[in-house]
Amino acid sequence: MEIEKKTIAVVGAGVFGVSVANHLSRELDATSYRVKLVTLSDYVYFLPSAVRLTVSRDYSSSILPLKDVIDIGVETIKDKVVSFNTSNLILESEAVLDFDVLILATGSKWPDPIGSTFAFGDDYKTYLDKQASRVQEAEHIAFIGGGFVNSEIVGELLFKYQDEIKSGKRRISIIHNSDKLLPANGLYGDTVRSKVTDYLSGNGIKLYLNARGTISDDDPNQIILGDDASKHIRADLIYRGVGIAPNVPTNHIADFCDDRGFVQVQTNFQVNACKEGNIFAIGDVTNFRYHGIMKRDNWVDVLTKNVISFMKEGANAKLASCSCYEIGETPGAVSLGPKTGFGQFPVPFLGTVSIPSFVVAKAKCKSLFREKMEDMYKK
Repeated sequence: MEIEKKTIAVVGAGVFGVSVANHLSRELDATSYRVKLVTLSDYVYFLPSAVRLTVSRDYSSSILPLKDVIDIGVETIKDKVVSFNTSNLILESEAVLDFDVLILATGSKWPDPIGSTFAFGDDYKTYLDKQASRVQEAEHIAFIGGGFVNSEIVGELLFKYQDEIKSGKRRISIIHNSDKLLPANGLYGDTVRSKVTDYLSGNGIKLYLNARGTISDDDPNQIILGDDASKHIRADLIYRGVGIAPNVPTNHIADFCDDRGFVQVQTNFQVNACKEGNIFAIGDVTNFRYHGIMKRDNWVDVLTKNVISFMKEGANAKLASCSCYEIGETPGAVSLGPKTGFGQFPVPFLGTVSIPSFVVAKAKCKSLFREKMEDMYKK
């Protein structure tokens, strides 16, 4: 008699989704369990190195075929999740996928020029070629928002076009709502924020600090600074990047997300609002204050073990908590082109110390972790 298999549905083929699907497939008995990965694209998109695609069309540095990183034991379903509840997914193809456990690893929707597979599906080349061409042709590029991603993109542009920027032939501006670049959210210390700000402003990048930028309704190439329409700047290319938009499929589970749209989870990755306990979430889609890949190994390991425990023991399972940065400043490095970067590292009892620029340049800026890309998904 055939044994009815239990199903784990993983939605999203980013670093966390693919890694967790692979780990579960390897550790669970295939005669009793099946792992299904739902994704929109036949490719995976490695976001840590994507900022360099604005000046380089070396797409192999950020794009890999999904088949190259997914284990053979994982069933891949190319489709879009339209909605879900605590027992099944409704797909765009009108198929219904029943599950015993759901893992949401849907990430966030990143604005241009980074984008995501939610924006371009399989046709990454058309999308990224368009962004690179727009950047190359623009004489004045303005970024609304001076957060982590926009700062790194500007660093790449500065390295590529430093002579043109110095001569005034090309201009780059950042409008940011704080006195220093990077978010004022407690993750970044004043020292690293000041270093990034001073480096960019000292090398010809025009900064409008403590300012709010709004694209004019009447002129798509005009940014109004604050509430006074008479104070404005013009640019032939404007990128708006003030935060990320979590990609959460439609559902009718009360209090599933917080007021910013992020899935509310516990440190064991269980979704707070799911009384059944069978929905988990990981990565950019969650309300964790830190979303970086530094915790990738711990998070994948903890979530894998917790899902296995839940599958076998149900509500009685004792789930472990992951290591996360719930308070204080976090380790981090900002790349400003292949040769310059600034970083920080919190040290117990000593506070947050600066990482020497040459160390950041060697460890991150030179390659943006491209040599680790495949392993991030497979191992």
